[in-house]
Amino acid sequence: MKENTPEQQLDLLCSQIIRERDHWNYINENGCNDPFWPDGCNMNLTRNHIISYKRDIAELCEKAGMSLPEEYFLKIPPEVDDNYMANLKQQARVDRLKQQGDKLSLKKTKFVDDGQLEFG
Repeated sequence: MKENTPEQQLDLLCSQIIRERDHWNYINENGCNDPFWPDGCNMNLTRNHIISYKRDIAELCEKAGMSLPEEYFLKIPPEVDDNYMANLKQQARVDRLKQQGDKLSLKKTKFVDDGQLEFG
């Protein structure tokens, strides 16, 4: 199997950052369906994916002598309360999480994605 070129690897990592940012925003607004973990845990996991992809991009660009792409400088969504729930509509899921001892919170964390890039 042929390995992807550094440019192809970079394109894939950039698209993964975009996908994960969209996924974080979707969960923040609509929640998810994870039966065992609150939405906040899933959002923080998604945030960690973004951080990991940025680290991979930095390593790849340094190794291949490429400039960092614009996606590298996109804002990282904030960390949220692990017990955050976008809504409590999924009653069976909510009941299961409460039985596990989770103290669920509806306090939404705002992610101001104003299009500004973060340098530094």
